[in-house]
Amino acid sequence: GNGGNISSRLRDELAANIERGEQSILFINRRGANKLISCGECGFTYKCPRCSVSLTYHSDNRRLMCHYCGFSRWLDNSCPECGGTLNFIGAGTQMIASELAEIFPDIEIMRVDADSVAPAGSHEELFDRFKRERVPIMVGTQMVTKGLNFENVTLVGVLSADQSLYAGDYRASERAFSLMTQVVGRSGRGRKPGRAIIQTYTPENEVIKQAANQDYESFYQSEIQLRKMQNSPPFSELIAITVSGVMEERVVAACRRIKLWLDDSAAKMPETAVLGPCPMPVVKVNNRYRYRVTVCGKVNSGLRALVSRILTHCGTDKFFSGVSVFADNAPLD
Repeated sequence: GNGGNISSRLRDELAANIERGEQSILFINRRGANKLISCGECGFTYKCPRCSVSLTYHSDNRRLMCHYCGFSRWLDNSCPECGGTLNFIGAGTQMIASELAEIFPDIEIMRVDADSVAPAGSHEELFDRFKRERVPIMVGTQMVTKGLNFENVTLVGVLSADQSLYAGDYRASERAFSLMTQVVGRSGRGRKPGRAIIQTYTPENEVIKQAANQDYESFYQSEIQLRKMQNSPPFSELIAITVSGVMEERVVAACRRIKLWLDDSAAKMPETAVLGPCPMPVVKVNNRYRYRVTVCGKVNSGLRALVSRILTHCGTDKFFSGVSVFADNAPLD
């Protein structure tokens, strides 16, 4: 490895910290070693048989896992389709940890993610040891961001900040901002000044700048303007109706019917838009297909009552047997 995920700036800062006996935390957006495994010759990738997602490789036990339904299988020695060589793409906690081990061969690097916490017993035990033994570098996932207070931590790095920014829903910026400010806030809690480095392909992104400066006020101002412009919550009510079922065509048909009812009512309601039907970002989970119709309108315009009438109807109409229908107010995913 050539230290491809850790910039030279970050590397220098880490080295300076090690020299001073101060600790560093690197935060990454996902666990596992490599996001994806693909064949260099035919392009084959491992897919979950029950969900429409690729399997994630965990090098601890050389298994491929589905993070949605828990399906797992062994990794083959070569491509099961053409016998070609399998390549590893993407960076997770394990990969960053081994990259750091190459750069700093004689220091301890602690990993905190779902795979390393289980053998340790709990996060607390890992965190206690990090504090007590002054382990120089901790590499972790989301869990590292939660209100931790390490006074000897003077450097925090956020790797692949872009992944959470471009997640594609109206809350993506908010989530990314909150994650980054939480992480940046972990640095320099004691008497020593702290530094934070956010590694990004888009440093000019406003959200990243605001997070780096812990500027809640201007983030709120620009975000609230954007939401007003897009007419997304809190300026509107957003309700998603999700239909799931084993047979994709039944799910789509049910969604279409719901959309027709919504279109019909929306025509009589001011400023109401019906979007979809469209497949969920991960359309199939545990052998069930999931499609969604979203309706957006004015707050208190009777949208909720309309949706609950539709749900009640779906519960009794034979057309909807074999699918389940539920609604979410401003869904998170």
